[in-house]
Amino acid sequence: LLLFGDQQEDLPESLLQWLTSNFVSKSDLQTVLRDLELQILKNITLHMSVTNQKVTSEVVTNAVTNAGISGITEAQAQIIVNNALKLYSQDKTGMVDFALESGGGSILSTRCSETYETKTALISLFGIPLWYYSQSPRVVIQPDMYPGNCWAFKGSQGYLVVRLSMKIYPTAFTLEHIPKTLSPTGNITSAPRNFAVY
Repeated sequence: LLLFGDQQEDLPESLLQWLTSNFVSKSDLQTVLRDLELQILKNITLHMSVTNQKVTSEVVTNAVTNAGISGITEAQAQIIVNNALKLYSQDKTGMVDFALESGGGSILSTRCSETYETKTALISLFGIPLWYYSQSPRVVIQPDMYPGNCWAFKGSQGYLVVRLSMKIYPTAFTLEHIPKTLSPTGNITSAPRNFAVY
């Protein structure tokens, strides 16, 4: 049997039924694999949030098992896990960040919020302060979560007006900060606890 292009109407019905019952289309396979990667990623994230532990091979194995993988080889499972971990390491949510500065987002205004200025000069000459260090609000939309690399503002509440990289219909919002395990002091009391979007 020789086929040219997508001429399915020339195929016998029995052959079409056999093909659809024994094989999966490429788009269906990609959808299943993407869903599987996201499920593994959710399992790993859930485990880390519950136990506050780093990702280990045992955690990954449990995440794969709990995702309901069956009928694939160990090598294929390893590829799926590696892709899920790569996605996790890039962005802990696995979703697009439309506010990210490198992706086209920008800070339009801080409204009435003022940047917190330290009283100690970072550079001084003969006791005369020359330069005080403070982070710009732009650091909020940059993909970095190192301790101390944040926008500190005066008071207990702050406001930001962010322009997204494109027009979207949001379905979820996330705010990321360092985990307690990466904090030098072991606490994250200065991390935002509540936020509102409007």
